[in-house]
Amino acid sequence: MSYPYLILNRNAPPLDPRMTNTTYPYEINLEVAFRDIDAMGHVNNAVFFAYFETVRIKYLGELMEKSGLLGTELLDLPLILVEASCTYKSPALLTEVLHVGTGISRFGTKSFDMLYRIQGEDNRLIAYGRTVQVMYDYITRSAFSIPDSLRAYVEEYQRGWQPAGYP
Repeated sequence: MSYPYLILNRNAPPLDPRMTNTTYPYEINLEVAFRDIDAMGHVNNAVFFAYFETVRIKYLGELMEKSGLLGTELLDLPLILVEASCTYKSPALLTEVLHVGTGISRFGTKSFDMLYRIQGEDNRLIAYGRTVQVMYDYITRSAFSIPDSLRAYVEEYQRGWQPAGYP
């Protein structure tokens, strides 16, 4: 199935976390845009959650599609965000290219944690964070257990990744 709201690289092999800038299993690069900057001249704190969201949706879209959980409508992404945190370490500046990495660090019965790491072009740590997602059916408005197919695909994709001393 195709998910029209996401552009997925369906033929890309899983990234080797040792080969990414952040050492996280999935990584994208984002250039800081003018709209991201606040009156202090650096990326506004709320924007970091948008960066987390961008990498999260791209990664989960791929995982869900390849594990057979993704339909064709926006509501077919069967999860809901229930918690988010971010720790800021260094300012990000206009036109800087940021390496934004993510990976799934924990599976529960119905929920899972994702960790994030944002690094600058010079590899300095800019921010790190965590979110908790729950598998969620928007039609029945209820949580459901994480399917084995998703767990299996994440294990295969992440190749046993564990964050080395989170952050």
